[in-house]
Amino acid sequence: KQWYQRRVRGINATEADIIEFMGEFPKEEGQDKDCVTYEQFAAKIKTNLDSSNETESLQGVFTAFDHMSDGFLTVSKIKSVLANLGINFPEADIQMIVNQIGTDGRISFDQFQTLMLNTDTN
Repeated sequence: KQWYQRRVRGINATEADIIEFMGEFPKEEGQDKDCVTYEQFAAKIKTNLDSSNETESLQGVFTAFDHMSDGFLTVSKIKSVLANLGINFPEADIQMIVNQIGTDGRISFDQFQTLMLNTDTN
């Protein structure tokens, strides 16, 4: 299983796991080696979800980001989890995603699930 699937289940990723995960992303011209785009991150998560149990897998990912257990993701929650995973994702980009798919500056599980199961990441 991938390190982030273990993380969702409460098993912390090692630095080696994070380096391996970051190395799995193709690098675009001029892209910092320590950064991933939203499209790359979303595609990787979608690729590694167990297709027979997508809702449960997505709920696990959502729960890992919703560390306050209030049923919503916010910019600060997403930024915090990504930073803890060693993923440098600009806050402005996270804000743009939250504004596009969420309401009132928050993303519900249903909105998250729709986003993650959408096959068009452009």
